[in-house]
Amino acid sequence: MTRKATANSSIEELEGERWPQPDFDSHLVRECHRLRKLQLRLFTVENLRIMLGQDIGSRYLVPIALGHLEADPLVAGDFYPGDLLCSVLSLPREFWTANPELRKQVAAVAARAIDLAIADDEIPSKAIRKAHDEFLANG
Repeated sequence: MTRKATANSSIEELEGERWPQPDFDSHLVRECHRLRKLQLRLFTVENLRIMLGQDIGSRYLVPIALGHLEADPLVAGDFYPGDLLCSVLSLPREFWTANPELRKQVAAVAARAIDLAIADDEIPSKAIRKAHDEFLANG
């Protein structure tokens, strides 16, 4: 059962599923477990990048990520300009098939990001183009 998302909800609450303590000790696993309990309003760009990169809570997090991406298509988490966009573009085909309106929004943001990256040699346009090409291939 899924619930309506609010800014004070957590992914754990929305999905109605509590994960057991992680049985694999890595930073990424511990962080994903922690972020499932975090209120959506507290998610940073880096938190979004991590969770979307793992396709965890995507139905709740992509709209939040889009808010950041529409303001700045090259917004960065901890890695490089455009890393959040690359995580969003890398979501599985099933997600985009189930969310065609979000797909249209992301496609528009990606086109803007590519134009911006071409104009600025310091932006890793190769990573963005690769993620965009895979996104289009999954359409």
